[in-house]
Amino acid sequence: RLGIRLLDLGSLVKSRISLRETAMPFMLGLHTETGESVNLGIRDGDEIVYVDRTSSGRSAVRVVHIVGGRAPLHTTASGKLFLVEDGADKVREYARRTGLPGTTPSSITQLTALEKELEKVRRHNVAFDLDEVETGVRCIAAGIRDDSGALVACLSLSTPSERFNPDRAPLVREVAADISRALGYVERSRS
Repeated sequence: RLGIRLLDLGSLVKSRISLRETAMPFMLGLHTETGESVNLGIRDGDEIVYVDRTSSGRSAVRVVHIVGGRAPLHTTASGKLFLVEDGADKVREYARRTGLPGTTPSSITQLTALEKELEKVRRHNVAFDLDEVETGVRCIAAGIRDDSGALVACLSLSTPSERFNPDRAPLVREVAADISRALGYVERSRS
């Protein structure tokens, strides 16, 4: 019979699985395939914090998010995924609390526009930042889930606007799904 000792061992193994260490080989693969910067972001309150990255050395024009860098949830592709996870009531609370400040002319600063954007994110399971954090920089992000199904991080591909290719969204989504599976996430079929 399986007992409490097995649960203890399982918890010990889980606690030693590092999100960053698990994600990095997949991030490097995406970086190699696209030649673009790849970021790993987590939520900290009302902001995304970048906890790891790869950077492109192939081009004179590069996008580099600094590890430890922060940005508001509503202006980042990764942050939008966390806002979708929160649900409508918490998004309205977030909008009231933060005032939805913009950092570029493309930033979403109105609740109705944010709600429309989040509905697209919900439908497609991928999010975009189109010059919303920084003019001239665009990102595609997909969520990373742990073994409990919780959204724990997001993977994003950042490019200069002139090289942005929205057709890479399925690739970013698949690499994020691979990281999720490596963390023990098992997707349940939708009935």
